[in-house]
Amino acid sequence: MSSKTAPPETAAVTRRTITGMIIAMAVIESLSGVTQGYLNPILPALGPVFSIDDPTINGIFLVANVSFAVLTPIISRLGDSYGYRLVLRSSTAAVAAGVLMMALWPSLWSVTVGVVLLTCVVGFIPLMMGILRVSSPAHTRTGVSVMIGMLMIMVGAGGLLAGIVGVSSPTLGFWVAVPFAVAALVSSFLLPDAGTPTREGLALVPLMACSLGLIGFVVALSMGPDWGWLDARTLGSGLLGLALLVVWAVIDAGGPERGKRFVDLRMLANPRIRAVSLATFFFGFASISYFGTNGIFLHANPDKAGYGFALSPLMIAVVLAAASVLSLASSLLTARALRGFGERATLVFAGLLLAGGFAVMITAHASLAGYCVGFAMFNLSLGIYQAGTRSLSVEGVPLEETSTAAGLNELALSVGIAVGAAVVKLLSSSSASSGRITEGGLISIWGALAVAALVAAAASARYPKRQAAEVAA
Repeated sequence: MSSKTAPPETAAVTRRTITGMIIAMAVIESLSGVTQGYLNPILPALGPVFSIDDPTINGIFLVANVSFAVLTPIISRLGDSYGYRLVLRSSTAAVAAGVLMMALWPSLWSVTVGVVLLTCVVGFIPLMMGILRVSSPAHTRTGVSVMIGMLMIMVGAGGLLAGIVGVSSPTLGFWVAVPFAVAALVSSFLLPDAGTPTREGLALVPLMACSLGLIGFVVALSMGPDWGWLDARTLGSGLLGLALLVVWAVIDAGGPERGKRFVDLRMLANPRIRAVSLATFFFGFASISYFGTNGIFLHANPDKAGYGFALSPLMIAVVLAAASVLSLASSLLTARALRGFGERATLVFAGLLLAGGFAVMITAHASLAGYCVGFAMFNLSLGIYQAGTRSLSVEGVPLEETSTAAGLNELALSVGIAVGAAVVKLLSSSSASSGRITEGGLISIWGALAVAALVAAAASARYPKRQAAEVAA
């Protein structure tokens, strides 16, 4: 009789353990969401406080973009080499240090250094996916959906809270992230150890080629609109960056020994990884690069610009926070959709939904309700593809390369965002009149992003169909 009751009790303990682990991961990811959301309302308001101009503020954003791109493959690779939990704790501690530094000693130098430390959040999801995949492969998709849901909701909440707290003094907004940093750091010590670190060192030559190449490429994309696309600095930085990335790709795609490669790019030979990486690039291009333009549109005065709704920064933050609820809901449903409708159908639907959202914006942007419908479709797609592509990015790769594979997907997302932002900036600049984007320019931006979303759907359609014998995770 005891033998009959033992299995249910064991299963219950397992479920409680997995549930607790996913909750701890959600708390850690909440820090990532807050830090990515709360800088948007704070940094533009720091000019009068620190006596700095707009180019300097843009420079801080540039430092953040470069750090995101460079640290993504490095932290992910360190997780496979030296242990997911160890590197996760170190990354969380670095982010917490950055949060506290900016809150306690707000100044130009502390914000610049703090922003770099904050970009260590890029390793959170790849490292936690490594822990999940080793500890309970069957719960990987569910765990990723929860983490992405938390990320989406906290990006909106972080911006809203920072806007409210910092209404009298922008630097007070830095305190918003402090309790989340403490909670995340504590949670990082509650996660189990998982996997066997390879203890392989980082191959310095491809690492430097990748890092310097990303710096050159991202700097060219970010500064091209200000320097000029044909300026020697833009061309020199971009071409040198691309050349170094080619060197990295040649080394890591054909290196004879794993220890001599920084990231094993041969995993792109897997049709699943290749399709997901390409789709992720275009999803990032078509979605996250639009947030700046969204704020411009909502804030624009229709009497002067001919479009927009003259919303205050606080009201824009409220809109973003409300929209993030839709991203939360769709991300939480993604694991079930992948299982019920299939991986290919789910990602294709996300791409079509995103393109449809931009189509609605084009046709109904004169009405706040109509625009909000399009933006709602945008945010529903955001939750689906963010959870879906991340879940699928590690399926089919060896366990010891889980974090690296997830990091490669994060890198595709970061580069896609950078390229998309450069295209949006180019279209904005080419259509500007009296310092404002024209309505025709906005329509061209929505159209270009809709096309990118359709390309993401087409790339998703290349994802191999699930075999009948496969069991969904």
